[in-house]
Amino acid sequence: MSLFEYFIVYIVIWWILFFISLPMGVKKPNNVELGHDSGAPEKTYLWKKFIYVSIFTLILTYITVLIIESNIISLS
Repeated sequence: MSLFEYFIVYIVIWWILFFISLPMGVKKPNNVELGHDSGAPEKTYLWKKFIYVSIFTLILTYITVLIIESNIISLS
């Protein structure tokens, strides 16, 4: 695999995991102010999710590349 293909694998896994992690740890506010959406979270923790997902994606990308390079799964 080329470096570009590694990057594509990383990006695809990252987006999937990021969308999975978005609803995790979200708390709705008790008192909704006028003009605010009642479904909006108090804190989104996006930076925390961004970092955790990036680290976990590195691990999963490494495992995926090992599986592909060792021909356990053939892509051709």
